[in-house]
Amino acid sequence: MSLLFPERSSVSTQQLNQWQQAALDWLMNFNSASTRKSYRNAVNSFFASCTKPPEQVAQGDVLRFRYEMEDAGYNQTTINQRLAGLSSFYLFAVGRGLRADNPCDGVKRKAVNPYGKATFLDGTSGQDLQLLRVINRKTDKGKRDYAILLTLLTTAVRVEAVANLRIRDLRGQGEMVFMQYTNKGGETVEKRLQPVVIRAMVDYLDTRRELTEDSPVFVMTPPGRRGTENLNTYTDNIVDTDKPLTSRTIQKLVKYYADKAFGPGHGITPHSLRHTAAMNAIQSGASVIEVSRLLRHKNLRVTTIYIQHVSDKADDSVSEKLGKRYE
Repeated sequence: MSLLFPERSSVSTQQLNQWQQAALDWLMNFNSASTRKSYRNAVNSFFASCTKPPEQVAQGDVLRFRYEMEDAGYNQTTINQRLAGLSSFYLFAVGRGLRADNPCDGVKRKAVNPYGKATFLDGTSGQDLQLLRVINRKTDKGKRDYAILLTLLTTAVRVEAVANLRIRDLRGQGEMVFMQYTNKGGETVEKRLQPVVIRAMVDYLDTRRELTEDSPVFVMTPPGRRGTENLNTYTDNIVDTDKPLTSRTIQKLVKYYADKAFGPGHGITPHSLRHTAAMNAIQSGASVIEVSRLLRHKNLRVTTIYIQHVSDKADDSVSEKLGKRYE
């Protein structure tokens, strides 16, 4: 868990230990293991480049780090994430009294539109329905995959939530069923599943009666149930029937069905289905606040990006009507 600070003769062992303890306490303040990992990597990558002890780092060193990442071809999201991690660490160090200032202050990060190039399925033309129709729901694997895609399209959760879902995370209350998952940042969230999803889940779980409360919901199908039509697919040749589908496998799963539905080059990913859910909600009349809650966004500005996509589509529709006037 310790960070890779450079050792210099000008830094005493006591000082180095204080910085290491601060780093440990800083990381453990984050609930999410992925956040701890990415922020730890951010600080380590900085000190792999900068040979100064942490208390001697200046703003120029941080700027140099940013330029080095840009020259190396890192995308802006990665650059911003590393700068954010480094800034967070130094802010914590200032609070500990290890130094008086944060050298990251004043180092600007370029704005990134996280959905500027995002793909989604056009609900108005039925592309989401077209994707679901290519699934062979007569097979055990097809029943499982149908339940996965429906969950993504109706709950707008991230792929990690589906990959990490356990049987115990499904809670029944009368005719209602709720799924509980850990959101980005470590927040525990519970979402109500729609009847169509519940039916798909029941249909799939009826084929996997051996699963226990601690089992993953979505697991690899037994080798004996993989028919010849399923051999050349997205699977990772995993035969453990209690092995959960990883996020990467679900990404391959989505690509496999999107290839069947639309051909290669579509760019559809599990995040596209999250984007699709938001787009369909907006087109159904949901407010930006309602969509923001669906997506569990902490900032409404991010949610408004979805609104912009709908506005652009509406503009195209209006222009089409105007053009037909003069045909």
